[in-house]
Amino acid sequence: MSEEIGHISLYLAKEGTSFDSIVKAQNVREEGEDFKIRNIQFDDCEIRFYYFQTKTPKSTPPWLEFVNTRISSNNERITFSTLSQRPNGLLLILIKGRIFAATFGMSGKTLLDTTQIISDFGIKTAMNMCGNKELRQTKTRTHTLTTQQIDRQLSKPSDSFEFGLGETEFLKYISAHLESNKCVTLQGKDSITIKVIGDEKLSWGSLISYCQTFLDEYQKDRYKTLFPNYPNLQNVDDERMRELDKNLVERLRRKDLSCFHLAIPEFIPDDEYSFSYTNYHGRPNRIVSYIDISDLKDSDVIDLSNIEIRKLKSKKVYAYSHTENKILDYHKWSLYSCIVAEIEIDGEYFILSEGEWRKVDEGFYKSVNDFIEFELEVRDIPAKYKDIDISDMEKNQNREEKFNQSYVKRNRNALLFDKAKLRIGQSSKDSEFCDILERGSNGCIGIIHVKRYGGSSSINHLFTQARFYCEFFLSDETFLKGIRDHIKSSDHLEKRKFLSYIKENVEDVSGNDYEVKLWILYNKSLENVPDKSTLPLMAKYELKLTYDRLRKVNKFRAVSLSMVPVKQVKFTTIKK
Repeated sequence: MSEEIGHISLYLAKEGTSFDSIVKAQNVREEGEDFKIRNIQFDDCEIRFYYFQTKTPKSTPPWLEFVNTRISSNNERITFSTLSQRPNGLLLILIKGRIFAATFGMSGKTLLDTTQIISDFGIKTAMNMCGNKELRQTKTRTHTLTTQQIDRQLSKPSDSFEFGLGETEFLKYISAHLESNKCVTLQGKDSITIKVIGDEKLSWGSLISYCQTFLDEYQKDRYKTLFPNYPNLQNVDDERMRELDKNLVERLRRKDLSCFHLAIPEFIPDDEYSFSYTNYHGRPNRIVSYIDISDLKDSDVIDLSNIEIRKLKSKKVYAYSHTENKILDYHKWSLYSCIVAEIEIDGEYFILSEGEWRKVDEGFYKSVNDFIEFELEVRDIPAKYKDIDISDMEKNQNREEKFNQSYVKRNRNALLFDKAKLRIGQSSKDSEFCDILERGSNGCIGIIHVKRYGGSSSINHLFTQARFYCEFFLSDETFLKGIRDHIKSSDHLEKRKFLSYIKENVEDVSGNDYEVKLWILYNKSLENVPDKSTLPLMAKYELKLTYDRLRKVNKFRAVSLSMVPVKQVKFTTIKK
């Protein structure tokens, strides 16, 4: 009989959890041949073990049925059936008033109430204990223009630098060697898996010892220094999610929309789409040029007085294609996923974005807001460039290009780059350097990027785009040539002066000769005028990344933000 095992995965229950409360009562059966409960004592630890068997019938697989279709005689057809029986287990260990849970078999987790476990226990503990030098695998998720799941694995344990983790990637899982013992590997996510290589396996004594160590290590914050990309926005458990949803509903019912705004949860071009809250067939649908939180006050959109979470999740926002002149039934989002909210409860900060609640790390929250308040340069633009009408009456849209064109017409030192399609390296010709290039009175060229005010996805696109194209401006010969060719082909009267600021060779282009200007256009008739402090938290974070990269790495002379009031029209049309 083996008294050692090679690996085990452990969950940590929340404080105050008991053996009974962490187990799903509805799945506990009467003791018998296929279900058993055993209470065990080991040193000072109380242990409870649940054992149960699952029986799964297996019948003729699809590939065999496929072959049988060509066998004409029923007597010759081949059939297969059997009953598969599997052992499963749930091990609960009480140490220092805290419960560790380990599941075994294919169905062991079905007994565990996952709402009672700590979701970040495994990854924080693994980061604290393993450091960032002996990583084998990582899983990350991005929260910028689109959400991406990225898995990485290297052929040998390596420094986190070798994994090339991006600044906007949030770590969800790591696998790494223990710093003090290279024969032990820890894999951290919601649970922590300990895997021992070689002759030394896990005994009862060493398992209990590891549990005590895990409990101590989880409390430390060493991971914040070792893994700055670790999620500063952490998942919340089901109980807290219900509490936050309740808070959301209460605010909506009393029409307190001060901490909310609406935004499509992905970046889509404003000049191609409008939106509808309905998709009736044979009945009129109201098409709006953009969605706004004030729309929710309209009972034709939704009745806030009796709103419930299920209604927010079932209510859809549809994309209307101007190219196809119809509502796209397949291009839609739940209204819940379009709500962006930032709520403070008992000194803790939470955000709702893309249909997911996340708790904001206090240190992360403070660092981002300190940057916005004390480090970010905010500039006002001259009055003659404010309140420009960006509405396009023919297309029933508000378009950024209307602002860009009007600005260039009013400023002889500005050259239009909006819609200029350029090539980076060997890629297709679909990149934009900026919206406007401007010669400044201080002998410095301004690289201006413009975007309409919206949710995190739209504003993040502005900041990410600026960072991306400005970096290639300093490093890619093809891109630089395309920029110069665009200036040469323009009808600007002083294009030679612009060319004198854009060197022919990449090695001669210095970031210190240029300023990056990020301009956000907002509707001047808004009740609550947006400013830098009211930007969505993830937009602030993306702005901080852009600022740090362009100023501190690429050495651009300045990176500034401007909030620009413009005239917008809320176009509404009726379509069947």
